[in-house]
Amino acid sequence: MKIFIIARGYPSQTSPTWGCFEKDQAEALVQMGHQVTILSVDTRFRFDKRKLGIQHLVDNGISIYNMFVIPAKLLFFIPQAVKNKFYAWLLLLTFRKAIKTHEIPDVIYAHYLDIINWAMVIKKRYNIPLVGMEHWSKINQDPMQESIRNLIYSTYPHVDHLIAVSEALKQTIMAMDVQPNISVIHNMVSDDFHYIAQENHPLTFISVGRLVSGKRFDLLIDALSNTKKLLPKNWRLLIVGDGKLKNTLHQQITNHKLEKNIYLLGQKTKAEIVHLLQSSDIFVLPSQSETFGVAYIEALACGLPIIATDCGGPRDIVTPNNGFLIPTDNQQALEKAIINMVQNMHLYNRQMIADECQNRFSSTNVAKRILKILENTIQESKKQK
Repeated sequence: MKIFIIARGYPSQTSPTWGCFEKDQAEALVQMGHQVTILSVDTRFRFDKRKLGIQHLVDNGISIYNMFVIPAKLLFFIPQAVKNKFYAWLLLLTFRKAIKTHEIPDVIYAHYLDIINWAMVIKKRYNIPLVGMEHWSKINQDPMQESIRNLIYSTYPHVDHLIAVSEALKQTIMAMDVQPNISVIHNMVSDDFHYIAQENHPLTFISVGRLVSGKRFDLLIDALSNTKKLLPKNWRLLIVGDGKLKNTLHQQITNHKLEKNIYLLGQKTKAEIVHLLQSSDIFVLPSQSETFGVAYIEALACGLPIIATDCGGPRDIVTPNNGFLIPTDNQQALEKAIINMVQNMHLYNRQMIADECQNRFSSTNVAKRILKILENTIQESKKQK
């Protein structure tokens, strides 16, 4: 099967997590014997150097084409609908560049609402079936932004099959009555994440995510400050990620006099995150909204029990065997979960947690489910032609 994945982008040394979900899926599909090409249009506002136009590279058997012209933020004066048409046109140019070397694909597989919207132009012009995979956390926000609602109504009805990454996200979309063909397939966990026996170290909490308000790192810092008297003397929290709240969180840590306990590590590569998880004891991320929560399953794959919030996606992840699910924005519940888990860490079987995670979210198992939907969509499309 020839598959064109339409992605946000592709991981690089300067942006190691950008497009990582799409890359992991592409690698899994390649390992199953399929031809995979990734197309992307880079809309980010970043100061690192990027070449204008279409850049091509090949990595792990995947052919990648990325288009960069102008960041979306610089087009703030243009209506969103016009902006979407502009980026759809750039994607079409990227597609035409790719098919000069590669054959026209059997299926287009696009990730995230706005990108699925852009991919519609390829579906219409080349009569190629389109499968979308939705991850976007803003769709789970209550209330949903009107612009996002409008984009859903103008996009999902034109998709041949839609995949939601959690049951909660599926229910949100189904309530809008825009697409009858919806399946739930969770994000996969990369095979790079695995359990190894720990060396001796201080009690270590770890959290991974962008430093933005929705991840509620401020709540976590306050909760640990309040429970520190019940923790071992040398406990620590490692926060992996970067974002606009970095200075604010640093000041909060200073105010609590926890500079020797809580560390903002910044952005890390996948290999570095794996090592940090394997060297930790408890994963905590008290998000306000998650369509799924890949960071949770990466922690589970490394054998860590987790503390998550009942904010959508984690409902599909957390079980009594692997952690706690607590209400969102509830510091008291978070403090109680932290104390409970620290006191009962010996009851968690880290190898069993890792094995169960692999059984549910391994790249092979998830890729097989994706592949079946792609195959069925292609067959249905042929029947209608």
